[in-house]
Amino acid sequence: MSHGFSDFKKIDAHSHIGYFGAPFNVNFDVKRLAAQMAEYNIEKTILCPAGATLNGELLAAWQEMPEGIVPLYWVNANLGKPAYDDLEHYLRDLHFAGVKMQPLFDAFTADSPLVDPIMEIARQYAKPVFIHCGHPPFSLPWQIGLLAERHPDVPIVMIHMGHGHGVYIDASITMAKKFDNLFLEISGMPMGCQIKNAYETVGSERVMFGIDSPFHHPSVEIQRVLSCGLSDTQLEDVFYNNARKFMGWR
Repeated sequence: MSHGFSDFKKIDAHSHIGYFGAPFNVNFDVKRLAAQMAEYNIEKTILCPAGATLNGELLAAWQEMPEGIVPLYWVNANLGKPAYDDLEHYLRDLHFAGVKMQPLFDAFTADSPLVDPIMEIARQYAKPVFIHCGHPPFSLPWQIGLLAERHPDVPIVMIHMGHGHGVYIDASITMAKKFDNLFLEISGMPMGCQIKNAYETVGSERVMFGIDSPFHHPSVEIQRVLSCGLSDTQLEDVFYNNARKFMGWR
């Protein structure tokens, strides 16, 4: 069956709001997000700011679009206790939905001891942790696997499931098979066949669609899923059901 880009209801499990400077020079605001969600039948977007110092911008966006945005606090582990305290404030008092870490941009390894207090705060408030995955030397799948092993009670999403490198993609699947608290988000991952592979070997509930706006276009990310070889029922899991279950939405 041939499908259009809007045929399946979707949850975008990973995108950004705000401006990214050099070398990207791209911007994404609430108006563009709302238009994108309407055009591509996206019910909710799990959203991050454009950097660890810009969580206030995400809060403002969420207040403008409370039904569509699901906010993640971007925390830089290198900033230590002030960052841990602010993270706790956003989770406890402002009710952000989870935690985002970008070890590549912020220059700490995903399995660093600096990350352990973040994981403990996430565990305390029963929040998931989303971690950028796929770039040496900071965000490799094996490092995220070591973190998952240390914190088995914290659900962790490997954003991009290895990104653009076939070895890292394979390793993301291997780590997710080994650790039940690892889940896979597939934005920017170019190998459609590995979506099907992950769905069948890691678990039918552990693979989630994402776009990574403004870096990737929805039509490209959607087409990769549509062409990966899964059935319509399975596509509904990847596009919508799995993120809904993962976030605990009824």
